[in-house]
Amino acid sequence: MLLILLSLTSCNRKIGVGVLLWTPDEEIMKNGSVVNIFEESRIRHTYTVALPGEKETTEVDKWRIQFFETLKEAQEHAEVYEPYINTYTYTERSGGLIVREEPVVKQGNRVYKLRQGQEIKVIGRGAEKEKVSNLPLDYWYQVLTGDGISGYAYGTTLVVYSLNDTGMVIENADDTTDPLLETFLSNVWRPSYYSDMIIKNMIDLTRFRESFGLRIDTDKKEITLRLQDKNITEQYTDITKFGAKRYDFAGTSFRVSLVSDSVASIFYKFEDKVINESFVRLSENVNEIISGEMERRQELLTELMEKGSKFTSTHYGSVNLIDDTGRFIWNDIERLISRKIISPQSEPQGRIEFSLFPNSLIKNIYRGVITFSFRNGSEANFLYSYTEKGVSFIYVPERDIKNRVVTTDQFFDPIQIYFEFEEKSEGETTAEEAVEEEKEEDS
Repeated sequence: MLLILLSLTSCNRKIGVGVLLWTPDEEIMKNGSVVNIFEESRIRHTYTVALPGEKETTEVDKWRIQFFETLKEAQEHAEVYEPYINTYTYTERSGGLIVREEPVVKQGNRVYKLRQGQEIKVIGRGAEKEKVSNLPLDYWYQVLTGDGISGYAYGTTLVVYSLNDTGMVIENADDTTDPLLETFLSNVWRPSYYSDMIIKNMIDLTRFRESFGLRIDTDKKEITLRLQDKNITEQYTDITKFGAKRYDFAGTSFRVSLVSDSVASIFYKFEDKVINESFVRLSENVNEIISGEMERRQELLTELMEKGSKFTSTHYGSVNLIDDTGRFIWNDIERLISRKIISPQSEPQGRIEFSLFPNSLIKNIYRGVITFSFRNGSEANFLYSYTEKGVSFIYVPERDIKNRVVTTDQFFDPIQIYFEFEEKSEGETTAEEAVEEEKEEDS
């Protein structure tokens, strides 16, 4: 797009008159304006033009202007063009659409191929509908592309629309329904990271919940977005279509661009900032996926307890697993504190979780990631794997965890702890005794 403002001098002489077909800036010149042409640049492929009676000139791409020798010719063409001043089109055909040199299908007259959803300018239309091959009867439209190609496109797969103050008006719609919009309105839309988690089988239950997503209540005219850090509900007065697959929820900050019937780009305001996020329509049931992830975590805990509810290390004490809810007691945590794995305020009791994941490069090396959540808030995360007689832990610093995923096992100063499974020895706390101790403390 080229538009440069210049000043008209006395040496500028008019070389012709033009009609502006597609303005680069509505605030300076509007579609359909009759303009005086003062200069042609064959290097930049532009005209220098000015509105009648104006001194300030504008440099505009030649393809945007229809040139005429006389004012009368330009005015006559402006009258013919007037019905199409604000008319645009795009094709819904997935394979695109051919633009032809003439309004006829014949070999060798292709000048352009439109992409699906590519918006172009309508600058004219045939007087009557015509029959082309086995396609439904329709008009030939004279069109102008955004890169300056002019030609003719057959209207069967075109959506022809005009833009006005209220939005987009479809001019060639036999059916006023919009299946794509109806699909959007009737479904729950999830953040795109839901798909990533499902594909990678790494479900973060803090960010993957049934309640999270974008929902539209057409009866109440409400659009609601709920995420981990956001809870927005706004009421809309109308839904206006702007261009191909783009919709404005009037009265709200929400605008929607539908990439397909399963992917949407959502624009909205939050805390005075415009945010653009991708959302998807899932075929999977969210509650079933959540249940599956909870089962996976329970299976890992059960597996560990079956191998041994107590395991001991030479330097790091012993761990007693109390029950199938993941409660534990880590006897002798002083070494954990001295190595700054947990804080000095930590108590030896806590709960085990399996809410983290090793990344794709290391997931086949380890059984998983185990988290010991100690009382008073300290957490210790370990990559773990089973050995012949026990289990091996490698401490994972917080800096190597991103979005609940352990990103590496190559640590600057690795801390590895080897445990062996064993039976209870005299003087150690049993699971039953630990339960009784916790009941006494709670009371």
